[in-house]
Amino acid sequence: MNVNLILISTIFLYVLSMIMSIQRGSKSKSNIKSDYITYPEEFNHKCIACGCGVEFCYPSGGHTYAGFVNKIKEIRKLYRCTNLECNLFNKPLNPTPLNVLPFKRYSLAVWKWIAKEAKIYGQKPVQICERIQGEFGVEISEGTIRNYINEIDEYLSNQIDKKTLEIVSNQGEIILALDGQKPDDKGPSLWLFVDLLSNRVLNICLLTSADHLTLHSKVEHILNAYKVKLKAMVSDKQNSIIKMRDTFYPKVPHQYCHFHFLQNLWNHIEVKDGNLHKELKKAVNNLYIVSAAKSVKIKFDGLGRVSIREVFHEVEIVLKSIIKAQSRKFNRLRGINVYEKVNKFVKETEQVLRVEDTDHKIVELMKRTSESLRKSLEVLEDQYKVCVELNKSFQVIRKALGKEPKRDGKNEINLLEVKEANINALDAQFKKIWKDVKGTCGIDKKAELRSFQPQKDTPKDKIKQEWVRLYHSYRRGLFTYYNLPIPAKTNSPMEGKFGQEKSLFISRVGKKKVGSQIRIHGGAVLKQLYVGKEEVKAHVRTLGHEYKREELKMGLESLAKRTHEETKDWKNKINMSAGLKAVLSKVKSLQKNKDSRTEDDFVG
Repeated sequence: MNVNLILISTIFLYVLSMIMSIQRGSKSKSNIKSDYITYPEEFNHKCIACGCGVEFCYPSGGHTYAGFVNKIKEIRKLYRCTNLECNLFNKPLNPTPLNVLPFKRYSLAVWKWIAKEAKIYGQKPVQICERIQGEFGVEISEGTIRNYINEIDEYLSNQIDKKTLEIVSNQGEIILALDGQKPDDKGPSLWLFVDLLSNRVLNICLLTSADHLTLHSKVEHILNAYKVKLKAMVSDKQNSIIKMRDTFYPKVPHQYCHFHFLQNLWNHIEVKDGNLHKELKKAVNNLYIVSAAKSVKIKFDGLGRVSIREVFHEVEIVLKSIIKAQSRKFNRLRGINVYEKVNKFVKETEQVLRVEDTDHKIVELMKRTSESLRKSLEVLEDQYKVCVELNKSFQVIRKALGKEPKRDGKNEINLLEVKEANINALDAQFKKIWKDVKGTCGIDKKAELRSFQPQKDTPKDKIKQEWVRLYHSYRRGLFTYYNLPIPAKTNSPMEGKFGQEKSLFISRVGKKKVGSQIRIHGGAVLKQLYVGKEEVKAHVRTLGHEYKREELKMGLESLAKRTHEETKDWKNKINMSAGLKAVLSKVKSLQKNKDSRTEDDFVG
């Protein structure tokens, strides 16, 4: 009896579960909307290639995908051209724009929304994941969104490259700017090749070695791929680039970057000035009214025993504000700026105190403060004067490089005369510098000059000798741009793009070490930065029309390869004997200490 009851109960539960399963299945199917895609009405059943009639072949097997609202099963009705001579004869097709990308789980509208969020508004995958679920109720994992963004990046890179090929090929020539970025010390450098005429990225590659032969092969690849002539080059004067140009393109004009030339001069001043600022900051922070503990109290006339820091709080704020000055590249030096402000503070303080009662404790402490700062200024005066003199010379050199005259076509400008005038001005400036420093530091000839790194203790004359060496090293390429169709004086915009790229990755991953991210994804990001958001928007709009899965395959494979190379050593390597060795080391150390103890130690 009990066995039969158990059997009946089991059968009942099984039947009930089957009914519920069927109901769930029918319910989920009822949530799927079927969408039959017929031939576009605007083509009037005519072939898109030859204009002849088309006939129905068969429907596709159907593609189920999720949109913002519900799931859709798209069934495309396929047609073929009836013209025997047409290229599309007997080839099933349906030119209706896609609503979903091939083999994808989510609609094209979802993909475009993710693309805009990531590439236009700079949202992170986790933010996109939260927003799409919160606004539309669409559940997509963060990992899936990250994969979609990788594919969108490859799509954008392909579209940007196609437009670049069209633009640059029509030009027929390029002005090539090239530079390398070393994200960290763990892997290869990311090299960027840009055409300055169109401001388009021509090539991005990872190079372990950037010798002149490697760079030549990359330049030749660009010239052959775009079928263009090399009109000129712009670089920061790296030795391998110089050797590559001199060996393979000796007749091609080569402009040396003004920014890097000036930076090489500026660095020597900046280091000395930085030390001046450091000493002034130390002098201010060591003042009694600033460094005393907040709990220290002394008796002040009319105030009683109160905290020193509390009494001089407003003065401390002024002094702390003075030392917070910042340098500005090629324009302002914080050490000089702070020295002059501290000097002004001392003079004004002394002037105010002249009419005050010297018996008051506040006046006494402020006089001691002023005297302490004046002594620091006297100690640092020579260093300050050196920084001022070097900065004045630098500003004269910077001005002598000259501004590019307007080439408006209305007023003819003799560029050769302007070029010669600028060269003469710089020659005269460096001739004067050499005259002043010749014979100092044991150097009488320019050939004896040797490069060295900026240091705070380098004598002023030795720094000026280094400037002379730098000028004669750069001189032949500083004014090449006068012979070019555009004033391409520098490749510093490339440095700017590298900086933007790094900042983007730091923001994205939340840490400063982003070398791996730059090597894996840097190429796609740089291309998007160069073309700007408007072009990126345009490519996102054509995502459905221009998306070709086979074109992306190579890019995604390359991405996977870069990722593998970058992450292959990330797995934790367990040293099986490390724990045992650590224990034995402890034992040996204890034994050694025990053996080293004398008999007196034990008696004690």
